[in-house]
Amino acid sequence: MAREMKYSGISWIGDVPEEWMVVPALYAFSEIKSKNTDGRITKALKFFNGTIIPKSNFDAESDEYVADTITSYTIVEPNTIMINGLNLNYDLKSLRVGLVKETGVITSAYLALRPDAEKILPRFATYLFKGYEAKMAFHNMGAGIRKTLGFKEFRRQPIIVPSICEQTRIVDYLDAECARIDAVIEQTRASIEEYKKLKQSAITEAVTKGIRKNRQMKDSGIEWIGEIPEEWEVIGLRFLCGMQAGKNLASESIAPEGQYPVYGGNGVRGYYSEYNTEGDYLLVGRQGALCGNVHRVSGRFWSTEHAVITTPTAFSEIGFLYYLLVGMNLNQYVNNTAAQPGLTVNQIQGVKTCLVPLQEQRKIAQHLDKKCAEIDGLIKRKEQLVSELETHKKSLIFEYVTGKKEV
Repeated sequence: MAREMKYSGISWIGDVPEEWMVVPALYAFSEIKSKNTDGRITKALKFFNGTIIPKSNFDAESDEYVADTITSYTIVEPNTIMINGLNLNYDLKSLRVGLVKETGVITSAYLALRPDAEKILPRFATYLFKGYEAKMAFHNMGAGIRKTLGFKEFRRQPIIVPSICEQTRIVDYLDAECARIDAVIEQTRASIEEYKKLKQSAITEAVTKGIRKNRQMKDSGIEWIGEIPEEWEVIGLRFLCGMQAGKNLASESIAPEGQYPVYGGNGVRGYYSEYNTEGDYLLVGRQGALCGNVHRVSGRFWSTEHAVITTPTAFSEIGFLYYLLVGMNLNQYVNNTAAQPGLTVNQIQGVKTCLVPLQEQRKIAQHLDKKCAEIDGLIKRKEQLVSELETHKKSLIFEYVTGKKEV
């Protein structure tokens, strides 16, 4: 028999079971504001993919700055519910709800909630707010220009509360179902990483060994390359390509839409009214975590100082040069001792690599175009599966925490 439903009064939730309560958040939650003023607790926590985990490289015992910083952090205990209510109108995709599982401290910029366990179970509340998150509900609660959510705004927001018995059934069911979905997602992501490694391996093999079998080989004298075909030579990368850094462009000048794309070290950053590069080029990331990334770009565009504009010389074809740079794994040459990890043009061009006959370069590039397209197709299908599973998980949580489906 279908359960009796009633309108919740919340447009994005709709109907809920007749016996469920709709109450303001302050009915079941209080704000945690205890500061770590004496620095007694040294374990700092952070958000990571919708969970709360310890911060790494945040040692209050040996770092005076860290020790001072955590005195302003909020002390949280297991079963505290955290909501990242910062900059809600700037980021619509972050996982903003997490359940604390160990005692620690966390930045006071986040909203820390203590659930009344006699009214709402911490695990149910976590699922409930993940359901809210899936519907972008928190983004309509924030205040101010950046839409920040604090307890002042949150406490009046309506929440739905079933009986403790039903909360327990829902949580037990969702724990099992979400664990099953997460396991499939984890396996799929692991498969994606394997395909990426396969692609990298195929590229490196082709640009250092060629694609013809049963040929005479010789030692290149370069550890990462090993043996190369007898007729190939070892040469400095500077003889195969010209390189120069792009030009600075202030962030405020970059718009979401415009005439010419702006490229940094990892693809399009936005658009600008002018261009500084025209033609067919390779862009190599030279700053930050994306050092060594390689992109092939054509047309008119603006290349920022975060990318190195790369062109082939008479000794290389651009298609082969692209795969050569990818196969060289340039991020292994990054200078990590500086405050900002980086590559310089001299560093890149000083790397030793292979001089391959032009005709063979073309054949290798054609082979890799086909091979990489096949692997990219497999990766895309796997990524689509992950997206579908994540969407299904969000939908499942929402339907059960709002009573649309019954355990």
